Amino acid sequence: MDKNHEQHQSGNNYDKSRRTFLKYFLAGSAVMALETSGISRLTSMVSRAEAATAVQPYAASQAIGKGFPQSVASGDPTPTGAMLWTRVDPSLETGLTNKEFSSEVIYWLENEAANDASLEDGINQGKFIMFEISKKEDFSEVEMRGFSPIWKDHDHVVRVDLDGELASSQTYYYRFITKSGLVSKTARFKTLPAEGADVQSASIGYVSCQDYTNGYFNALGHMADEEMDFFLHLGDYIYESVGDAAYQGNIDGRQIKLPSGQSKAFTIGDYRKLYQTYRSDKDLQKLHENHAMIGIWDDHEFANDTYYPAVAPDDNPESDPARRLVANQVWFEYIPARVPYNPNGTFEDSVKIYRTITLGSLASIIMTDERLYRSAHPCGQGTLDRYLAGGCEDINLSSRTMLGKTQKEWFLNELKNAKGTWKIWGNEVQVTQLKVLGRYANLDAWDGYAYERQQIAQTVLDNGIKNFLALTGDFHTFEASYMQNEYKRDGEKFGVELMVGSVTSSNLRETLRNSMNSIPDVSSPIPMDAADELVKSLKGKFSAGTTFTAELLFKELQNIVKVENPWIDLFDSTAHGYAVLQLSKTKATWTAYSVDNIEKPEATKKLLWQCEVPNGEVKINVLKGSIL
Repeated sequence: MDKNHEQHQSGNNYDKSRRTFLKYFLAGSAVMALETSGISRLTSMVSRAEAATAVQPYAASQAIGKGFPQSVASGDPTPTGAMLWTRVDPSLETGLTNKEFSSEVIYWLENEAANDASLEDGINQGKFIMFEISKKEDFSEVEMRGFSPIWKDHDHVVRVDLDGELASSQTYYYRFITKSGLVSKTARFKTLPAEGADVQSASIGYVSCQDYTNGYFNALGHMADEEMDFFLHLGDYIYESVGDAAYQGNIDGRQIKLPSGQSKAFTIGDYRKLYQTYRSDKDLQKLHENHAMIGIWDDHEFANDTYYPAVAPDDNPESDPARRLVANQVWFEYIPARVPYNPNGTFEDSVKIYRTITLGSLASIIMTDERLYRSAHPCGQGTLDRYLAGGCEDINLSSRTMLGKTQKEWFLNELKNAKGTWKIWGNEVQVTQLKVLGRYANLDAWDGYAYERQQIAQTVLDNGIKNFLALTGDFHTFEASYMQNEYKRDGEKFGVELMVGSVTSSNLRETLRNSMNSIPDVSSPIPMDAADELVKSLKGKFSAGTTFTAELLFKELQNIVKVENPWIDLFDSTAHGYAVLQLSKTKATWTAYSVDNIEKPEATKKLLWQCEVPNGEVKINVLKGSIL
């Protein structure tokens, strides 16, 4: 084993042993490297693959994109690689079962005495897929070719991990080719700067909450055109609930019928159908083809407002570990994330999604899981116990947790040890307090976990941690606000929270409108029972005879938010879109974009806000757009 390969092995600290981890069938590995150019670190791998001389590279012969209904994707870039993903049409390629190839595929690369004939046979039979990596979009020069299994038992997905094989700070193009000549679209990703590199700037996009049935992903098409290093997806990549077919809206081609026939996903077929459908969207495909994703889940990848132990409170008050395991598996099958996965694990340890990404000297990005380990809601599971709630003493209990003991200790240590100029938290639910009419708007967010939120605040303050930014999704609202140790007018500020609105999921103005018109809404930021209560309360602020519209009530809501939550500088829940965070040594610039509609497959974008946070200051300077 050469020195570079040894360094690659030791650098994979996501598991004690790379070999053990890779034995899991979906871990993602190039089974056989056929051809490399200028990458000496693969020499030992190729020299052991003596059967390669008997294997011919696959040749593209069919229309580009045919056979790849979900196109391709990349994720979790590192200084030396990224995860690659695709799915092959099962009617066109057979793929491999776990029984045909399991851990032996990977172990063969590390054991010269292992039998390789079955690998050669599988490749020649077309049960594998060939990938190509190039610095040139036309593949006139190929950096690497290799084979990886098409996993028949896992919805015909392909996962390839190139970590340790590429150069840093480079744009690479990739594509997949099958034995029968099917060829995917060409896509690209950027590798990260080398560890410890002096990085002057970076650009990161981020999104959340994309309900397929509620509209077109126009925002994602526009974000795909941005110049970015990668993008974060902060959760609700899918919605497990498709609602009653009669209420899926009149948006052409956006209806979903689950295999089980139910209105929510419960089976492995249901969850796979959701990912298959979502990833068939042209704008989501374009985004994945142009940029690598670093993704985490929120609740709807499993079920609304879920908490430990695998409880979906809207569906069943009891734990449902089998359904959670299925949701975990399908997330892992479809999301190109370099995370440990144990197919034999329990629902809580089958996959671990929290992890840190480092951008040289510029930033550490800490992604957390705020669903799998969290305590139940503090004041009960009724709608009005969770939303527009009066609160209860249990909010402040030290025994309650959002992150779970192990992840919380990891998160606080990551914060204390982060070396980059910016410490960025990829965070699912709102950190800053949000009250409306004296009631907690959302106890599913950090307001319901105040003790642990205070621990995070104190850690940042006690350790003098500067430039702490939380990038947040979930609430379908654009916000810029100050994180404080106490939510009162003289509370000490310790960081800035920058919340992105939804891609398509209903915002608060739309939720008020739907409530007033008695229209069911499966993707509103607050349940419709709570929305009805909010409409009733807002109407009570006006004189008799007032003509009520959703716009009027939302404007009143905005005014209330500003008065009751002075730490919130910007608040807009009327738009759909995305955000881009541009980092430099001197400042972080946040730009929020909205699209003018989600009802049609095309839309124009406009700048909603732009603000900056200066290096060393907890300050929001609004550059463009208006303050609430």
